[in-house]
Amino acid sequence: MKKNRYQSKKRITNYNYVNYISKLLEDITDIDPFENTRRLETVEIRSLLVYIMREVEGMTYESIRDYFENKGKSFDHSTALHAYRNYPMYCKYNKKLDEYFDMLISASTVGKAKKIKAKKIIDNCDPSVAEIFTYMIEKDLVVS
Repeated sequence: MKKNRYQSKKRITNYNYVNYISKLLEDITDIDPFENTRRLETVEIRSLLVYIMREVEGMTYESIRDYFENKGKSFDHSTALHAYRNYPMYCKYNKKLDEYFDMLISASTVGKAKKIKAKKIIDNCDPSVAEIFTYMIEKDLVVS
């Protein structure tokens, strides 16, 4: 059967890291991000998971959709985009999301997680300290 130009290619993604993070997130919060509900607590946790999938793992919105659908959650790429874009707003009103994010990034072995952690430190500190920290990162003087 010939594909038309609107059918997307099926991407093969390694979900080992995402499975680990989603299980860890569920253990930390006692909230199932794949539950079919619109409760705010669940929506916020789901948004955190999408944010990590996008920022740390570099997953596309389509692969995020595929992952959620494989877990039994009704999801499409625009839902993933909405969750990703609203994560900063959820953090503004729920300070625990930042704590959960830090825990999950600390548990990560992915190289990009260290860069995200460093960026967060730089964004939240005094500008003069940020310059020193940035210099140390560029010269590989920071010990993790």
